[in-house]
Amino acid sequence: MSFKLKILPYRSLANANKAIIRGHAFKKHPVKELKATHKKFSNFRNAVRRYQLSPLKFEEIRVILSGIEKKVTTDKRGMFECEFSAHNLPYGWHKYKVKLNGKSKKGEIFHPTKNTTAVISDIDDTVLVSHSTRLLKKMYLILFRNAHTRKLTPMIKNWTAHLQDFNSDERPKDYFYVSNSEWNLYDFLEDFFDINKLPKGVFFLQSLRKGLRDLVKTGRVNHDHKMESIEFLFSFYPNKPYILVGDNGQKDMDIYGKICEKYPDRIKGVMIRKLPYVRESYRLDRLEKQLSQYKIPLVCYH
Repeated sequence: MSFKLKILPYRSLANANKAIIRGHAFKKHPVKELKATHKKFSNFRNAVRRYQLSPLKFEEIRVILSGIEKKVTTDKRGMFECEFSAHNLPYGWHKYKVKLNGKSKKGEIFHPTKNTTAVISDIDDTVLVSHSTRLLKKMYLILFRNAHTRKLTPMIKNWTAHLQDFNSDERPKDYFYVSNSEWNLYDFLEDFFDINKLPKGVFFLQSLRKGLRDLVKTGRVNHDHKMESIEFLFSFYPNKPYILVGDNGQKDMDIYGKICEKYPDRIKGVMIRKLPYVRESYRLDRLEKQLSQYKIPLVCYH
């Protein structure tokens, strides 16, 4: 089966001044439409095909938002980014369109209200059971499970109550998901969030990877990616307060500690899931001491 052209517009975001639209263009084997009845072989084939791709370098993409069209060129990884003025873009979710070589695809862009509380959450082992620190278990889940058969973390049932506690008993409506997963898994994550009726949000993932060697390295920790993504959100929405959600499996707590130190007046609370197989507690102890200095509430649970 030959490679087919694929253009993938991502959920993008806007503030009062500008809209930033991102996506990828590449050639790849098609991933079969997701079905709950897919067996392990179908899941394995789809997982492998997500990483068997060839980025479309330096291709012209046409992006249309609110009737305005702009042209942008993909980079060496096949990624494109386009900016529009957002002065007349209402709050909420909006459709946009991208075109390449006769192909057209719709995407969505989110313009949240200026001062409402937003949630910045990790995904792996915070929302989605991933065993991100256990290579063999992690690879089994990626290769042989799909968005229907992957499991939510137990803590999800507590999300609404704790988030509302942090936010004067109001449920936050703005969600941003920052993960060490690559853009290769974007379609899987969209399906997983939709199937499990998780709050809709904008994803911040790592650079697109290609080849089976990169599949084995999926989710390899790049702490600069998370830190830079969170710093971008604080800068892009300078009046927004945030709730930070993560786990104690990697270095979420170190990153969140630095963010709370830099923006203590903009953090309404921190939620940390304690993984049952993580015995070390020094990072969590250090975070708890940090947050107590700034009177930022911390909730921990399994």
